[in-house]
Amino acid sequence: MWVDYAIASSIGFVGLLGLMQLTGELTALSMSAYQLTMAGFLLDELAAVSSWEGVSLTSAAQLCGPSEWGTQALHCGMIEAWLRALPQGDLSAAADGLVSLTWQQMDGSLMAITRSDASN
Repeated sequence: MWVDYAIASSIGFVGLLGLMQLTGELTALSMSAYQLTMAGFLLDELAAVSSWEGVSLTSAAQLCGPSEWGTQALHCGMIEAWLRALPQGDLSAAADGLVSLTWQQMDGSLMAITRSDASN
């Protein structure tokens, strides 16, 4: 009888550990999906700002990129808020018209997505 109880208890304990691991994996997946969504929104908003201002995407990235006094334009508020939602978020513009957005994921690795003027 004690052996049966020990086996049942160990199976229940292992099941609870598995459930905790599954919960952690679902939380990580949810956070990754949230971060990718915010990054996509940020680049779409940046493309809208570049269209609104009539400038290239890299110029809009430089206009809305963080400076020591905050963003340089009033209509960049959403971009600034979405950039703060990404841990260690960094928006950079290259000379070839490519805008890159990088941020740190939960596991410590860096994620990057890019957008160019051609994809507006």
